[in-house]
Amino acid sequence: ICLIMQYVIEGLGFGVFLAVAMGPIFIMLSQTAIEKGWRSGIAVGLGVWVSDILYIYCSYRFIKSIEPTLNNPIFRIWVGTIGGALLIAFGIIQILKKKKLSQESFKLTAKNLAQSFSKGFAVSTFNPFTPIFWLGLVSTYIIGRGINSTEASILLGTIMIVIISSDSAKVFLAQYIRKKLSEKHLHYINVISGSFLIVFGLAMVLRVL
Repeated sequence: ICLIMQYVIEGLGFGVFLAVAMGPIFIMLSQTAIEKGWRSGIAVGLGVWVSDILYIYCSYRFIKSIEPTLNNPIFRIWVGTIGGALLIAFGIIQILKKKKLSQESFKLTAKNLAQSFSKGFAVSTFNPFTPIFWLGLVSTYIIGRGINSTEASILLGTIMIVIISSDSAKVFLAQYIRKKLSEKHLHYINVISGSFLIVFGLAMVLRVL
């Protein structure tokens, strides 16, 4: 039971990190919900969640298939260092870049729920952070630690529950959040989420050194 709780707590930590990350998915969810209503917002979220689940499955299968190579200390050092460095770079960019908060309505080209789903799926799938995060998590925190499939399911399932819950809350509270956010608030959120990326990247690098 203690071991299960450990993976649940770790999953909650990763899920909260992803929940507070301010990026194109957050903007897309809030804008869609404001422009098209909560049903379209949830459809966008569903596309994002399906993309994440596919990335998790493909990352796990891919990393398991190269596990003998992954156990090579030199390979693990290179993968962990490069993946961690990329996350640190994303974090620094997140902190330094300036974002403008537009109050204009976002003009969606999607006209129905299927198109909203496709939009969410595409943005998540082609977001470079998504594969880097899941591959890094699976290779370093799951395969690298020898976590079995049941324990990995608990960890990854907890992460997805937090993501789905937080994205749904963002959709339903989008209009309130949008009205209250200022560019100053947006900057603070970027600094926090960027700092999380840097810390996670450093943890990846330190774990393989």
